[in-house]
Amino acid sequence: MYISQLPCGDASLNLLVSPLETVPLGESDSTLPLDNGFKQKGMVQRKPGRGDTTLSVSCSDKIACWNVVGVQGALLSYFLQPVYLSSITVGLPLNSPENFHFEDNLKRALYERILPLSNELTSPFLVNQPIFQAAPVPPKDFQQSESAANTLTCGYSICWNECGLHEVILGTTGRKQGTSSKGALYPSTQSSLCKKRLLEVFLSLRGVILTSSLANEITYRELKDGAEEYHLASKIFKGKLPFNEWFLKPLDCEAFPISE
Repeated sequence: MYISQLPCGDASLNLLVSPLETVPLGESDSTLPLDNGFKQKGMVQRKPGRGDTTLSVSCSDKIACWNVVGVQGALLSYFLQPVYLSSITVGLPLNSPENFHFEDNLKRALYERILPLSNELTSPFLVNQPIFQAAPVPPKDFQQSESAANTLTCGYSICWNECGLHEVILGTTGRKQGTSSKGALYPSTQSSLCKKRLLEVFLSLRGVILTSSLANEITYRELKDGAEEYHLASKIFKGKLPFNEWFLKPLDCEAFPISE
């Protein structure tokens, strides 16, 4: 896995806060709100953004989770063993402090935080230790400009694959580019990568691989919970410090049914 800069959240804290503002893992007051501007090293952080407050956790927390449950997600766990990252390569920041130990900081945020789970997970899940590497600073022509911090990034997401899929998605709505406000609820505006479309693809495989005990009217959330081994590993991960502060989305966001 390659990331052009340090993942937001815990892996970036050494560049953002002073030692006096950090709290060792396990010694913080879990009752303190995490959105009061006080960033505690080792704790779950909310993904930063310019708009409304999000319920998504930071990239550091997501990658730490992948190092426990795998990148395949709950639905593919019906068919696959956990898929773990073998290496994580991150672009070096241009102006990092001299005493900033890049790989050590990644290892702390993305691996050492989950080490206490090693004796609680059951096969095939484990605490994965990828190789952490720093990519060299790119040539000047390809470096991020000094004014980039004040420049708004493009709000589009471009999706493509080998089968010919090519979609441009509006990041603020999750709908295809060109969608009008009146047509935003039509199925034709949905991305092929949205949860509902991926669930339809998953259900198309059901007759071959899944048992017939599943109800004809089933929700996305119920199918995810039906991946019992994955669900247990995720529950163990989110039940221990510091990940018991994980931001949970409303259950009805994944309660949509698919009639077969």
